[in-house]
Amino acid sequence: MSYYLLSRLRPLRASAILFTNIVSAFSGFHWQHPPHHLSLQRQLVHHQDVSCYVSMQRPSMHTRGLTVAATGRDRIVANDFASQNVQIISAVRSSLRDDLIRPHIDTISTTKTIECSRDVTTVVLLLAVSGGSDSVALFHAVTALLRKTNDDSTQHTSICLNLDNDGTDGSKKVKCELHVAHFNHEQRGDNSDGDEAFVQRLCAERDIPFHNYFWSDEEFSFSKVERNDENAISGNSFTQDIARKWRRRKLRDLLSDLVLQTNNNTMCDTNRWGAILTAHHGDDSDETILLKLLRGSHLTNLRGMEARSEKFDLATDSSSSSSTCVGYFAKPMLQLRKNDITKFLESNALEWREDESNATNKYKRNKVRNELIPLMRELAGGEQALQKRFNNIDQQSRAISKDLKERATSYLASMPSQSEFWLPGDEVDILCEEAFYIWASKVTDRKLQLSFDQINRIKFQVENYPGKLQWTIDVGDLWRVQRNGNVLTLVHETESISDSLPWYIVETNHVLFDVNDQLESDTELIIKLPPKMESSSLSMKRVKDVGNMRFLPQWRKGRSPIKIKELLRGQKIQLHLRDETSVLCISDGSEDQIVAVYIQQSDKDKNGKWIIHSDFEPTKGNTVTRITLGTIN
Repeated sequence: MSYYLLSRLRPLRASAILFTNIVSAFSGFHWQHPPHHLSLQRQLVHHQDVSCYVSMQRPSMHTRGLTVAATGRDRIVANDFASQNVQIISAVRSSLRDDLIRPHIDTISTTKTIECSRDVTTVVLLLAVSGGSDSVALFHAVTALLRKTNDDSTQHTSICLNLDNDGTDGSKKVKCELHVAHFNHEQRGDNSDGDEAFVQRLCAERDIPFHNYFWSDEEFSFSKVERNDENAISGNSFTQDIARKWRRRKLRDLLSDLVLQTNNNTMCDTNRWGAILTAHHGDDSDETILLKLLRGSHLTNLRGMEARSEKFDLATDSSSSSSTCVGYFAKPMLQLRKNDITKFLESNALEWREDESNATNKYKRNKVRNELIPLMRELAGGEQALQKRFNNIDQQSRAISKDLKERATSYLASMPSQSEFWLPGDEVDILCEEAFYIWASKVTDRKLQLSFDQINRIKFQVENYPGKLQWTIDVGDLWRVQRNGNVLTLVHETESISDSLPWYIVETNHVLFDVNDQLESDTELIIKLPPKMESSSLSMKRVKDVGNMRFLPQWRKGRSPIKIKELLRGQKIQLHLRDETSVLCISDGSEDQIVAVYIQQSDKDKNGKWIIHSDFEPTKGNTVTRITLGTIN
């Protein structure tokens, strides 16, 4: 009866929706979620003007930047999707399993079979949902994978990822917590508020925690390097690049809070970790390749998006001691095309919001999507032919990058100092180019990503003026490359990264350790290097350059390492000196480790001392490395 009346009321959408709500309230039936009347409402409003089905009323001010918490977890269940579209859910499941869950578990456990229990890893999934078709499809695909855990003593839901190869064993699950984040950029008037209301309603229907952020609430503190726009440093000027960085920063901060949240007044267990899921798909990846090509990216970087980013540390609290509290950015829909996503939503009568700005060519990515790719599709001979071209470019770039990166990393490890780049001679080959690119990114903490043109300018200067051993080249964003002899350094504004360090390594010698050996002064160190590590990979840095790196002094041997700033606090180092404290580091080619830290009670203290990490403490009868240090007055 209700369906018949609804079909008759189709021209009067608002009345029809009101009618279904009344029927639902007074019918006495208990609907399976999603309620049948909601499905009928979706059919009424699908493909209609957004103002017809999303409330434009702005949420109250108290929800700004806060969490709308969920109470009942049982309502997070799978939708009954059309069978011809299960490949969307399957693709998301496979990516979450193979690109995210398994690689992470492999780093913390020798077993690849994880049973759903309270004692195993818990992943916090944070979905970035704008309300558009892509993020809404991801939302429905992920919620379709959720089931209520059998353990009634917890309030967590479980993500049902079949970790076996054939996907037939449904008993294997990974404990999961699901949250949704939305960003109201306030650039499209009522439509921006409509997007927010729509996403909040999606979450409310399933009692999923909803986190909302407003552009106007922010006080931005991006540096010139982060913004790449000197004219936009003050105020809240909106650009796509700044908005993207704002979203990423907020998502990382929120994920950190969720993973490290307290439980019964104790810090989270060390098995908690998280991932930020975004709805980028294969078409977005193709656009990225073209945009990189237009920017002049190096051939080794001419590839599409990554399904998972490098991990980042979430354990910012000193009382949390496990490095397994990490997060990732993940894109589980990269194997899908835009057409697949649209068909999935349409065939299941699922609502979404259209951002009218996507149809304009105001932004470069929109122009590539709306004009360049359709033209390339026509010239290439169709969609499949063009996709094959993009896939070939992506695969070749990754293969070249992998080969060059391995050889470049070995080259960098052989240099006497990691804070300076040593030229091999007057010729700069492709290996030297890649090594310099990696080095520049590393010593600037990824603030400087050199383009192929910028590297070519440096190469031209080296090869065409071999007798000129001192020069400076501006590479943008207030960075300059400076040559002094056969050494290149990077200078930001007026400060050189290498010149600011008070210590430098004079020489290293390998000797047989005798317990009676006495060091002449604090300018000498004796350490035991682990196997396969060479003294050439040693470098001097400051605490502010190494971030939250951990350190294990001799008196804590057998216990967990502590953060370097926690050690300095325990040694009563003055607050203003901690960031500038010198540390001796060693690199294995992929990451640094602190070997020793220089303890100086004040800037006037002339009796400082080096504390050696317990892993590098020398032992009798072993070959050790004797390091002679120099100081810069």
